[in-house]
Amino acid sequence: MVQSVIVYSEIIPTILAVMGIFFLCSGVLDHNRAYTTLGVFLFILAVVLPFIILTSLI
Repeated sequence: MVQSVIVYSEIIPTILAVMGIFFLCSGVLDHNRAYTTLGVFLFILAVVLPFIILTSLI
């Protein structure tokens, strides 16, 4: 149980946040609205996802 919680609460949100920051920076620097929107969406998903998954596991 502990190993699956660590994956959902630490690893997946970190990967999503890094991808979100990458797309956000790329979109802002290239003036590409689609990448910027995708970056914001991924970053917000990385913030909210652990709460959604962990509350369903408990």
